Amino acid sequence: MPSRRALLATVGSAAVAGIAGCSGSESGGSDTVDCQTSALDHGDGDVLDTGASGTVEDGDVRLAVPLSVDDVRENDLDRIEVYDATDALAHVIPVSADDAGLMANKVGVNEGQLRYEQSLGRRPFHGQYRVVAVNAAGETVDSVTVEFNCFADVSD
Repeated sequence: MPSRRALLATVGSAAVAGIAGCSGSESGGSDTVDCQTSALDHGDGDVLDTGASGTVEDGDVRLAVPLSVDDVRENDLDRIEVYDATDALAHVIPVSADDAGLMANKVGVNEGQLRYEQSLGRRPFHGQYRVVAVNAAGETVDSVTVEFNCFADVSD
């Protein structure tokens, strides 16, 4: 029987592939493939089991990180740290369970879920990032490393 960690990594990778494979067109009506994301590694926690993904909005590539409001509260999450492929800190995204009210009407967010995004640049854009969930004490709660390719605007 596989370990809990192996099972979570597999489920997390499948979830990332499911939500990140095709984000659809920014115009909303085309079958354009914008970004392909894959999880390369997952930490020991379960806060980032839904992974992170490259998305495109109006030609801008964003790193999207979905979190559960309950996970944010229970783990006292304070921020998401985003490290680039050289392992240099590239971005810090503040996190708060109080953001749930603001995100209630955000596209792509289910009830009880937060979706944090960081703008990365214009497409085409390709990258590898390690996303780390950090609590108020400065401790790492979970991490996930993703690699994505956000392609130029091409249609079938």
